[in-house]
Amino acid sequence: MTEDSITSADPLVYEDWGGGRIDWSLAAASLRASINDTTARRSTRLADMHSQVEGLIRVARGEKLRVLLGVLNRIEQEIEREQEQPSADLSRLSRLIRYLERLARHLETTPEPTPEVIALYTGASELPEVLADSLRRNGFGAHPIDLEDPDPGLLEHTGILIYLADDEPDQAHKFERLTDLKNRMSACAQTLMISRRDDFSVRAAAVRAGIDHVITHPIDSARLNTLLAGARVTEHDDEQITVLLVDDMATAGIYWRKQFARENVRLLFQTRPEAAFETALNEFPDVILLDLYMPEMDGMDLARIFREHPQLSDVPILFMSTEERDQYRLEAKLKGGDDFLNKSISAEDLIRMVRYRAQRYRQARAERITDSLTGLMNHRAITQMVDNELDRSIRQEQPLSVVMIDIDHFKQVNDTHGHPTGDRVIRGLSTLLNTRLRKYDGVGRYGGEEFMVVLPATTPENAVKLIDRLRIQFADERFETDDGKTIGCRFSAGVAGYPAHVTPQEIINAADEALYAAKQAGRNRVETRDTG
Repeated sequence: MTEDSITSADPLVYEDWGGGRIDWSLAAASLRASINDTTARRSTRLADMHSQVEGLIRVARGEKLRVLLGVLNRIEQEIEREQEQPSADLSRLSRLIRYLERLARHLETTPEPTPEVIALYTGASELPEVLADSLRRNGFGAHPIDLEDPDPGLLEHTGILIYLADDEPDQAHKFERLTDLKNRMSACAQTLMISRRDDFSVRAAAVRAGIDHVITHPIDSARLNTLLAGARVTEHDDEQITVLLVDDMATAGIYWRKQFARENVRLLFQTRPEAAFETALNEFPDVILLDLYMPEMDGMDLARIFREHPQLSDVPILFMSTEERDQYRLEAKLKGGDDFLNKSISAEDLIRMVRYRAQRYRQARAERITDSLTGLMNHRAITQMVDNELDRSIRQEQPLSVVMIDIDHFKQVNDTHGHPTGDRVIRGLSTLLNTRLRKYDGVGRYGGEEFMVVLPATTPENAVKLIDRLRIQFADERFETDDGKTIGCRFSAGVAGYPAHVTPQEIINAADEALYAAKQAGRNRVETRDTG
């Protein structure tokens, strides 16, 4: 497909909207008014909000307001979820709108062209290139700050404070100032130290100063991106987690569903082991709560079944029982449980525990499946996503598209300008893909200069239009070489999907063949054989 064949009619084509600027505070207030209008029917309010958000998304794309776009996409997804599966109230939607209101106020008061969550950094005059790229990818606007005389106006919107440590003798004083600064920031804000030294004394000093994370040189891009992704300025309960509770008593599900719903925890409840196993495979829980004693199968045996499946082997399993005997508790942990909780635990304490376990699980999983250079999913993770999404597409009778992307003449870039320039090009394309696609789309580095994109509920025809739009945007970008010059690059892509192909390997092979056809046809184009 060439640029002339692109149309704007398809909803999956991410448009660059050419309108004027918008009053974002007024827009957020309008959404707030819709959610608070109890005189109108719920369905009418949601439909009105959906229409408003669709227009705001087009504007945010046109103005390249990455953080606002991310929040608006989350609001749109939540509205659609409420339309399909109504919740008891609209509290989660209300929290997202409150976050949008906060960003809108920041846009009005900051001289920056985008309302980005702020990353403050100190200890160096400029950021390392890897750090600067990761901040951009995760929607942070980086601002230097003076530890001795910080600008209080910046602290309100700070998502993360980064200390670029040096070897100067006054480290203790700087750690004291960092602690003071953190106490003046949002409770959700995090601190990160990047140090050239990696020894016990440095890490001990960081812990005493209350620094949340330490990264040493050479900077691990995968871990850095994982930490930044979790460092947004949102309420602690803004990110929903999913908990699977397995208990033979139906009253347990009724009680805990009510408790968890208040704290934005999505509870999946099953009374039978087989149904629990299927739910775990289909819904990807962050934590599994298991009753120890059940009539069909006890919790220890079910935990072993969970642990034997690759998809569930690392999911935290917490046993819940009135069992007090230490030997039984130990045996339960040896059979696959991560912890043992008494059923009399308070709702507040259980929610704190599952949130802690979910956060650690998500961070460990993200680091395990992430490519170190780009922060995207690695080869194994993205191919596993093809398998998972194909299963979902077959069950739900929905289309699925897989895209193979390869940077044109990349070897020539490395040979002519060096591998650091090549790395900049790879990170540039990864940033484009990561920020222009939907939250539930998959983007991974397949290997070298090759990327894979997984687009659920998307036909190959629509995928071609979307990827062709990104192809044009990538061709407009410029990358700096080590000798101060700038270069441009292009990519070719191939698209294939379900239902034309019915196994993961068939889809990947077909997308790869379409990519080869794009290369043979002259490069800088998108091809597919899955039409009609």
